[in-house]
Amino acid sequence: MNAKLITFSGIVTAFLGAGIGFTLAHLLPCPYTSQMYKDLDQKYAIVGAVAGLLIGSSQEMIRELKQERDAEEDLLRDLDKAIRSTSNKENH
Repeated sequence: MNAKLITFSGIVTAFLGAGIGFTLAHLLPCPYTSQMYKDLDQKYAIVGAVAGLLIGSSQEMIRELKQERDAEEDLLRDLDKAIRSTSNKENH
């Protein structure tokens, strides 16, 4: 697996998630004034960034694992064809 590509995908989606979280915090203002509800834009941005990091990294890992599996299946298919063609030549 390509760790650099996985890291890059995670970082890019983390930035996207942080932007979405920050935007949501500004679009949906909180009517409460308690201390717990202060700085919601930062909290939403952090949650969005973490979610984006996890989703982006996971998606890239799955994509790379699928490519590896497909390459292995192609190799096994080619090996099976080679074995069958060799055994057919020996039988004739």
